[in-house]
Order: sequence, then structure tokens, then C-alpha cells
Amino acid sequence: MTTLTIIKDDKFVAVDGEGLFLDAVVLAANIHAIQFDGTNGHIEYNDGTLNEAITSISAYSTITDDHANKKAANATVASDAATAKTTLESTYGWKREQEYPPAEDYLDGMVKSDQAQIDKYIADCLAVKTKYPKE
Repeated sequence: MTTLTIIKDDKFVAVDGEGLFLDAVVLAANIHAIQFDGTNGHIEYNDGTLNEAITSISAYSTITDDHANKKAANATVASDAATAKTTLESTYGWKREQEYPPAEDYLDGMVKSDQAQIDKYIADCLAVKTKYPKE
């Protein structure tokens, strides 16, 4: 059974324990929240009206559908981001960037006129370029 929590003013909806903030949660003006444990629940009012028991969430299918759509959209975004990260990490440029020595090493050698340090920096960079050639 589906569990549901809706907190109207916060635009918060949790379905089966997964909470999301939705752009719009349309409920009657005097409703504060809806709680449903899968079989029973209640509507909480913000105007002094006593809580109302409910045994179904079918009246809130638009909200649960919005939740499902946002959940699916979030999953797509996460998947696309993971794919982009994997693609980026497979490029020679990203791999080189991870292994190049810090530029400060070169600058430090320049400031100190330490040709050995400058040559080491250049050699380390060339080794990385050899390890990850342009594709």
C-alpha cells in the first residue's frame, strides 16, 4: 500500500517515504496536511476544524502523479549527469588534468631561478601527455 504525506504550505510530498518539494500542491485553503499510512490516515486542517479520517488517497492522485513525474525527471537528470561525468572522465584532457603537477611548482622554480625544478616540472608534464595522448 502507498504511504503519503502532504504538507501543503511547504509544498512537500512524500510517497512511500521519498519526499520531494513540488512546485504546486493544490488543496483546499483550510488544509494544512494529509497523512496516510497505506490503509488509514487523516486530513489536518489549519482553521480549527477537527482532523478528518480517510481510508483512500485516490482524491490526491494529481499530487501523487506530480510526485511520480518529478521523481522520474530527477532520475533522468541524475542519469544524464552520471553519463556526462563518465564521458568527461574518459577524455584525455580530464585524465591529464588529474595528474599534471601543480603550476605552482613551475612558478616557484621560475622565481628561484631553479632550472632543475623547472626542467622537472616540464618533464612531469610531458610524461602525463605521453601517458594520455590526444585522441
